[in-house]
Amino acid sequence: MTTATVCSNAFSAAGDSTTTVPAVRLSHPSGAELVVALRGAAVLAWRAPWRGPDGVERVEDLVDGYADEAEVAAHDAARSALMAPFVNRLAGGEYVFDGVRHLVPPVLPWEPLAMHGFARTLDWTVVDRDEDPARLTDVDPARPESVTLRASVAPDAHVGYPFALALEVEYVLDAGSLGVTLRARNVGATAAPVALGWHPYLRVPGHDTIDRLELTVPAGHAVLTGAGLLPLAGAEAFGAIDGVGPLPLAGVRLDHAFGDLGADADGRARTLVRDPATGQGLAVWQDRGLVHVYTGDGLVRRERAALAVEPVETLTDAFNRPDCAADVRLEPGAVREFAFGAEILA
Repeated sequence: MTTATVCSNAFSAAGDSTTTVPAVRLSHPSGAELVVALRGAAVLAWRAPWRGPDGVERVEDLVDGYADEAEVAAHDAARSALMAPFVNRLAGGEYVFDGVRHLVPPVLPWEPLAMHGFARTLDWTVVDRDEDPARLTDVDPARPESVTLRASVAPDAHVGYPFALALEVEYVLDAGSLGVTLRARNVGATAAPVALGWHPYLRVPGHDTIDRLELTVPAGHAVLTGAGLLPLAGAEAFGAIDGVGPLPLAGVRLDHAFGDLGADADGRARTLVRDPATGQGLAVWQDRGLVHVYTGDGLVRRERAALAVEPVETLTDAFNRPDCAADVRLEPGAVREFAFGAEILA
């Protein structure tokens, strides 16, 4: 039987019982596993069947999530964090919305600037769902498993963000894929600025660093940045390109966003990280928006051990950009939904 179970001990799929991070775990008949923290709804572990060079299939770790309780508490590198109600950096920790200036301190006191939103600090709850009796007896290896979590943003809970939101995230686990749908509903009486995204670090089994991997991004433009990695103003932020890669990552340092993403036949745009020797790797897909790629240079822990491939709805600092005003505006009662995920490349 496959179920979503809430656990308060191990988030390591290896079964380490020494941790006490409240989390929900999904298990799939294929052996795939997903562990999601209830604080922040970040993916702590995603493991799935992977065929090694010896032809033997093993269940392998595919994200470099928080390694222990200390990393969870520190939000180390925002590993697999959900980003809302803003993505990446907020210039100067301030923005103007409907003529009112708002000052936003760093989300966490030890962080140098306001970044990645505060959904990652919220307490999320698992949404109760009725179980189909057939589901409890009919174990179908092809059937995905899912869990939905909810959290709320109160208008007086976060300095500089006097708006009310209801957030929801659905994780769908299959034998070789992880799907995510992030939703925001404006439950307040006034319009609110909202941007959504995800901050996962991907691991390709058999690689302790990203240096023997290659990157492919189906982008029509690169986002050009200035001081503080903030996009340039207006149209100057976009430099035309004919895609990225396949780009060998050895010696390459990236902390860049790409847009105008080309979609495959299913309507999803896919950024690929793979081993050129075997063709094996992972794809991050998204239904729209931009993708930000970070090679992990400068991380205090596990530098360049994994590649951050971040689907985002909008540009960094979108709250301060007139060209993003319509994209971030969420009217009272309206719902915004952003779908993305990761899948194994055979």
